[in-house]
Amino acid sequence: MKNLTITIIFLISIKVLCQDFNEKTRYLFGTFHTQNTTINGISVGAFPEFNEKKRFVRTNGIRLEIPGLGLVGLLANGSLIRKEETDEIINGLNISGGTMGNVSFNGITLALLVQSGTENNGIAIAGLWNGIDKSNGIQIAVLLNEATYSNGIQIALSNSTEYMTGIQIGLLNKSKKTKGIQLGLWNINEKRKLPIINWN
Repeated sequence: MKNLTITIIFLISIKVLCQDFNEKTRYLFGTFHTQNTTINGISVGAFPEFNEKKRFVRTNGIRLEIPGLGLVGLLANGSLIRKEETDEIINGLNISGGTMGNVSFNGITLALLVQSGTENNGIAIAGLWNGIDKSNGIQIAVLLNEATYSNGIQIALSNSTEYMTGIQIGLLNKSKKTKGIQLGLWNINEKRKLPIINWN
């Protein structure tokens, strides 16, 4: 009886704590253009949500954003790296033309052109540009990877981070505070500038 009481209290506590963020739950299919919703399955939409209203959406499964913002993010030249509070979490696979917003990616995120988010825990791949505030895992892009905090690997023609723990591989690699190795044509960290290989 005691164990049952503890279990009930625990479940009620979880419900109360999550109430602000999980007012609605959708199964199999839903849109991420909602507020305070958890979607278990496939979530779809055309563009991210940029508004002043408090919102929280969680996708557990696959998120499809077609077309996404695409070239708009590339024209922003990195200014859309997010440092605000996360209002959308993706646990699983994200596929888009270009996802940008206060999004936390947990798993794999694939963008045709560009993407920007608050956090990457897994693999972030973009056709041209990847901008993540905190990247824990792997960032891969053709042109440019940017991060405020990078814990893992960055691979692109150009890689840039404020705080790096791990490896950067590209033609140009930059880091302001480094614990790791830079491999590329020109490598810059807080101690030195070197071709081919740099470290700290």
